[in-house]
Amino acid sequence: MAWWGKALLVAAAYLIGSINFAIIFSRLKGTDITKKGSGNPGTMNVLRSVGKLWGVLTFICDCAKGVIFAVVGLYWVGSLDWLFILGVVTIIGHVLPIYSKFKGGKGVATSIGVFIVAYPIVGAIVLAVLIFMLLFIKYGFIGSITCITAITIYSCIVSRDNITAIVCSLIIWAIVVIRHYSNIKRLIRGEENTLKLVGKNQSKDLTEEGKAEKSDDGQKEN
Repeated sequence: MAWWGKALLVAAAYLIGSINFAIIFSRLKGTDITKKGSGNPGTMNVLRSVGKLWGVLTFICDCAKGVIFAVVGLYWVGSLDWLFILGVVTIIGHVLPIYSKFKGGKGVATSIGVFIVAYPIVGAIVLAVLIFMLLFIKYGFIGSITCITAITIYSCIVSRDNITAIVCSLIIWAIVVIRHYSNIKRLIRGEENTLKLVGKNQSKDLTEEGKAEKSDDGQKEN
C-alpha cells in the first residue's frame, strides 16, 4: 500500500476512534454522561449512571473500533505491525477525541478489541476474565488494569521478535494505566467509587468521585 493510503488509514483510525459512544448513548437516554456519576464519558460510568444495557452497548461499540482497525491493519495493509499501529492510533482517538475537547474514556474496551484481533484465543479469554472480574470485584478499574497488563505481557512474549508489536503493546498498557491514575489515587485514599452490576445503580448528578477526579488531574474515566 502506498504511503498516502497508510496516512489516510491513520487519520481515519483517529477520527473514528474519537467517536464517543458513551456520550451518544447517554444523550439518547436524555442525559449528559459528563454530568453524572464520575463525569467520565466511558463504559464504567455509563454502567453506573445510565444503565447496564447502555453500558454493555458502549463497551461493544468501543471494542468494535479497535477490532475494525486492527483487522484493516492485519488483512488490508497486511502486517501485524500495522494491526498495532492502527490499533494504537484508534485508542489515542478514544482517550483524546477531537470531537469532545480531547476528553475521552480510558481505552480499555478499544484496547481489548485490538488484542482480540492480534491474539484471538487469548484475547477472548482475557475478555471473559474481565467480565468475571467486573461481576465479582467491586472496583471495576482493577479488573481492567489486570487484564490489560496480562495480555500486554503475553504480547511481549509471543511477539518478542517484533519490535513494533512490543512497543505498541507497551504504549497501550501505559495509556490504560495512566488514564486510571486518578482511580488508583482515590483507592489509596479510600474514596474510590464501586461498580454495582447486580441491582440498581443510583447516580444522579456529578458525585464526589467525579469532583475528586477532576481535582486530581482534570482527566476523565473509562
